[in-house]
Amino acid sequence: MKLKITLLLSLNLFIIGCGNSQKKDDTVYYEQKLNSPTKSEEALKYYTKGYNEFHIENYEEAIKNYKKAIQIDSNYTDAIDNCALSFRKLNKLDDAEYYYKLSLKKLPKNELAMHNLGLVYMFKNDFKSAKETFKKLIKNNPKYGDGLYSLSEVYLRENNNDSAIVYSKKAYEVWENNNPEFSADALYYTGMGYLQKGDKKKAMEYFISANKLGKNISPEIQKQLIEK
Repeated sequence: MKLKITLLLSLNLFIIGCGNSQKKDDTVYYEQKLNSPTKSEEALKYYTKGYNEFHIENYEEAIKNYKKAIQIDSNYTDAIDNCALSFRKLNKLDDAEYYYKLSLKKLPKNELAMHNLGLVYMFKNDFKSAKETFKKLIKNNPKYGDGLYSLSEVYLRENNNDSAIVYSKKAYEVWENNNPEFSADALYYTGMGYLQKGDKKKAMEYFISANKLGKNISPEIQKQLIEK
């Protein structure tokens, strides 16, 4: 009874603080930073056209232009990455996988491409490949917060909650002092791990911390927290 009363009181904090929605899930679709600018003016012309089409959500046309840029400069990984990104927006995950792999052949240390390839595997429910990719990424760069966070998500989807908690906490450590929005997402995943384990008290602690940083806590999760 005491726990239930505490949970109900804590839910008031969720209601007060739920005005700021997090947009981290959207950031995976942002145009990537430049890794290998082309020396070809013609390739750059088509890349720019693709970039402009992408930003008006005309993804098919973006892909056509990125492909033309790649035909002119086959090592133009910026065009390759954004072509893959356009396929992801269209939910054409096999095509996205092909272009992310192509990017990594051209530029093996391309962390953005490797991370996004892992996400494609995850969205395809190929959790084994997703975990292998994210683990390779964070082995090369242990402070790569997105890799840690995404690995946590894979474990949550597998209901391997202890591992999910480990990696969401590591992501939080990376972001704690420099990115409050992403810190909130990491705290939220830690809360989800505890909730899926059945530890509502610990889950509540992390959900409250996430909410204080602006993370929405859905009514469905709030309901789970107060149910017996």
